[in-house]
Amino acid sequence: MPRHHRPTAWTLAGLLAAALSACGPGAGAPATAPNTASATASSGTGPATPTDGSTRLCLSGTVQVLYPPADNPLRSSCVHVGTRIVVTLRVRSNYRWAPVVSSAPSVVTVLGNRVAPDGSRAATARAEAPGTTTLSSADTFTPDPHGPPSRAWQLKLRVIP
Repeated sequence: MPRHHRPTAWTLAGLLAAALSACGPGAGAPATAPNTASATASSGTGPATPTDGSTRLCLSGTVQVLYPPADNPLRSSCVHVGTRIVVTLRVRSNYRWAPVVSSAPSVVTVLGNRVAPDGSRAATARAEAPGTTTLSSADTFTPDPHGPPSRAWQLKLRVIP
């Protein structure tokens, strides 16, 4: 009798890691690299080959980005027009994240920014048009603006049709 296997979280994580590593420069950065993000899950139609003839894989549907990452650091990614990007910037004690901004709002529009009950920054963005952009934020030490240094977070996105 044949055994049927169901996809597991490990299989999904492996496929996502493979797709992210094929998305372009920076996706294979070491786990200790600063200013990185981790794509924790992707839903929707998943990775697809871009229409420009390259062999890189691009994400679609909804992409979850978490910083600081548990593993699988992500500094850049390729997404399709229409992809929803959900960013969660975890809070550190006595720090607060500034709103997430897009360097090219006509390419990726930030739809919402809010502070979650635990103090983390939650932002949602949508890929609107082909091009490149950088989503970014920084955290500051809230008890004293002249206190410890801030951390910058950036995610470079390439958007294709």
